[in-house]
Amino acid sequence: MLLAIGSTFQGLLYAQDYLLREIDFSGTAEGNVGSAMEEIAGRHGFYFSYQSSLVDLESKLPFSSYQGKLAGFLQGVFGDSHEFREHDAYVIIRYAPGKLDADLEMVADGKSLVIQGQIRDYHTAEPVSTASIYEKNGLAYAMSDGQGNFELRLKSASPSSVWLTLRKEEYRDTSFVLLPPVQVDLDKHAGSRFRFLPGNGSADNLEESFWGGMFIGFRQRMQRLNLAGFFAESPVQMSLIPGLSTQGVFSSQMINNFSLNLLGGYTAGVEGLEVAGLFNMNQRMVSGMQTAGLFNMVGGGVSGFQAAGIFNNVYDSLSGFQVAGILNKVGNDLNGAQVAGLVNQVAGKARIQIAGLANRSYSTDGFQLAGLINRTKAGAGKVQIAGILNQSGANVDYQVSGLFNKADTVVGLQLSLVNVAASSDYTLGLVNIVGDGEKSISVGLDESSFVQLSLRSGGRKLYGLLGTGLRLHPITLFGLDLGLGWHAIRKRSYFMDVELVNRLSSDFAGISNHSNVFRMLQGFQSGRMKYYAGPTIAFSVLDQSWAWPVGGWVIAEKRNSRGLFALHAGLTGGVQYVF
Repeated sequence: MLLAIGSTFQGLLYAQDYLLREIDFSGTAEGNVGSAMEEIAGRHGFYFSYQSSLVDLESKLPFSSYQGKLAGFLQGVFGDSHEFREHDAYVIIRYAPGKLDADLEMVADGKSLVIQGQIRDYHTAEPVSTASIYEKNGLAYAMSDGQGNFELRLKSASPSSVWLTLRKEEYRDTSFVLLPPVQVDLDKHAGSRFRFLPGNGSADNLEESFWGGMFIGFRQRMQRLNLAGFFAESPVQMSLIPGLSTQGVFSSQMINNFSLNLLGGYTAGVEGLEVAGLFNMNQRMVSGMQTAGLFNMVGGGVSGFQAAGIFNNVYDSLSGFQVAGILNKVGNDLNGAQVAGLVNQVAGKARIQIAGLANRSYSTDGFQLAGLINRTKAGAGKVQIAGILNQSGANVDYQVSGLFNKADTVVGLQLSLVNVAASSDYTLGLVNIVGDGEKSISVGLDESSFVQLSLRSGGRKLYGLLGTGLRLHPITLFGLDLGLGWHAIRKRSYFMDVELVNRLSSDFAGISNHSNVFRMLQGFQSGRMKYYAGPTIAFSVLDQSWAWPVGGWVIAEKRNSRGLFALHAGLTGGVQYVF
């Protein structure tokens, strides 16, 4: 028995009557639709939800002021081609120029109730295909075929009432109440749980991806478009592949507490546990735990634990822990940790990232640890440790790498072969390019008759030394100096630097010597010139064939089959040019 035909969705049962509220709008300085909607929503404590591509927020209002119901205001702004609905704290604006109609028949079939019918366009009477039909109390779903026909089977043969809703993109919602010969009890409707989640484009991203295009079918895409933003809750679902599940093609609109996908599945979301042999795909969110043999893909956000054999891809934020054999990817912020065999990538702020090869994020407020490379566009937080390269677009506390570090401001230690920073006090490397640091080239002579040409570069406290040298007497030796230094005292003109230098020297004809030298250089600076001198103490291992005296004052020496070992002291001095 057909009791009523209407165009209101069941979400109105829980509405706050925002559309019926009296509003007094006197205009805004901008005078456009967007500013008006923002002011009205803020004043009355709700949110507008709409598809941004179909609403021009910059368009001018058709009136300068308005007094009356919110529904009348929206009707005046958007006209008859849109419908307006409420759910929870949202007023939903939907482009729906079309209207639906239906021929329905309800038949008892044993313990089930079967509803059959045809969906038509109200104005043209033409069949409407891929329309979504569902009954809210029994959570039963169907979709019309190419001729608009459908069949819906309810588990109970004698429900108190059947609330049938038709939905189709660009059509107004249409609801029917079908009454079997029993007493109607509207309290029964509270048993089924529905919710509205405003669109954010996440489902589009997921479905348009390579894997989404491969595994998400046309009928599931149509259900998502028809039922955009409205979801039902279910305790359990099982699937073999997307579309072949206990919830059929409506799995894309179901939020489950437990989801078991033997091969793979596509659901609206999980609030509990989801397990898959190969893959999990979720339109909106995951809250709890999700594991898959190959990959997990979530169009919205994740709160909890996520693990996959190959990769995890979360299009919004992740709060919790994520681990993958190859790749972790988060489209917004990561409030937690990522561990990947190869690569972690976060479009927003990340907390902790650990990867075998590389970590990338917009910024980090924790630390990054990678076998090869760490990169952030903004600040890198506490620590970056990489085998080859660290790069921070802004500040970082500590950077340690095997080859190259780059940052804006480094608060603590920057350790690598090459360090680049706008500001850093403690840089340890052979070459350090620091904006507020110091670089100099020096020529010096020490007690071993080595003439040295050295590059000193670093921050305001620590610096690196890279130099070469030449000794002409008693034989010609060529030297390479690698060292670290500390600006111990820096006054107006007086300074004292402490250095530890490793020197390798050879004649390239068989003699090879090795020295570790401690220097205490003191001097004064005049403009860009520095003049220095100071004591040195060195421990040298000289070649077995070395037959000449050790330079400087010999404190102790010993010769064995491996060569001449000597502890000796001396003096060094020279001049530096600061640039």
